[in-house]
Amino acid sequence: MLTPRWSSQQPQHLEGHVEQLFSSTKQTVEATLKRLGLDPAQAKVKDTEDQATYTLMRGSASVLVTVVHRAEQKATFLRIASPVLVMAEGNREPLYRRLLELNAGGLANAAFGVMGDKVVVVSERPAENLDSGEVEQMLRHLSAVADTYDDRLTKEFGGKRASDA
Repeated sequence: MLTPRWSSQQPQHLEGHVEQLFSSTKQTVEATLKRLGLDPAQAKVKDTEDQATYTLMRGSASVLVTVVHRAEQKATFLRIASPVLVMAEGNREPLYRRLLELNAGGLANAAFGVMGDKVVVVSERPAENLDSGEVEQMLRHLSAVADTYDDRLTKEFGGKRASDA
């Protein structure tokens, strides 16, 4: 018996769809920001043919909302990220362990990571079939995680909240 094979390559007829998806995803994000009482034009910090980025604050956390078209993947993604902590010098193994425990312990739709000397929290998904309710949920959840853990991790491991650096 033959096992069915699935191809991860995008059919050629969908290539124009990717550009339209980028545009419609930006519109969805901007409509969601408006619904949350924010001005997308004021929040927008970057707008190119393959990336639109908006920044906002929730409590002490700075949050980046990015719609990005990745040509190499022939796909559009929504990525919401927040720098949480500038790490203290010294042994970082206990902090790394805590971040992994948080990731594995039910931190739904978000994950902690490290970029340079910063701890970040990130949520990302393909833009295909994305609706404004999902954008709002991702934004509210990730910003709450960032705003909660910037204080907790700083207290537990030292360093500085990223918003204070």
